[in-house]
Amino acid sequence: GITSWLLTKDHKRIAILYLLPITAMFFLGAFFIALVRLHLVTPEGALLTADSYNRSFTAHGVIMVFFFLVPVVPVVLGNFLLPLMIGAKDLAFPRLNLLSWYLFMFGAAWTLFALLVGGVDTGWTFYTPYSTRSSTYNVVPVMVGIVIAGFSSMATGINFIATIHRLRAPGMTWFRLPVFVWTLYATSFIFLLGVPVLAMAI
Repeated sequence: GITSWLLTKDHKRIAILYLLPITAMFFLGAFFIALVRLHLVTPEGALLTADSYNRSFTAHGVIMVFFFLVPVVPVVLGNFLLPLMIGAKDLAFPRLNLLSWYLFMFGAAWTLFALLVGGVDTGWTFYTPYSTRSSTYNVVPVMVGIVIAGFSSMATGINFIATIHRLRAPGMTWFRLPVFVWTLYATSFIFLLGVPVLAMAI
């Protein structure tokens, strides 16, 4: 039943649990950019106000970058394939893997709420000084949601690093690792370094 999925520690199921909301985020981000493109169909831009245009453009960027592009390969393909490619039964910390999914879901829900109730007009980069002085919208709540999702990425990175170090099958030496495993290994370190930097920026 659904409870077995929500409490699962199986890396393949968790990969599928990630795939569903990430796919939904892709279509939601596409919806916002479709609004922008429809607005630009006419020279006058009759569909959106200038304010709504900026908020739609920002919502597209935030959703696509932080909730689709960044997580899709590591957490979906990585969760599903990493143990299989190194001969492990599962990731090193299955409970942490499930917790990382819940953190992602909470961060995504928090960010979507902030984007839909008020929105942000800064663009996904949140460049200062506009985002700190001039914008009157939900800049800080949106960034908090992104950081929460970032902690999900950190947990995944810790899990992948520990798994690659400790759970390789006998004979699976470092130089026999598939290239995709090396990419996950490198990405995990980027997750560990990138999220604290983002949190300090807030």
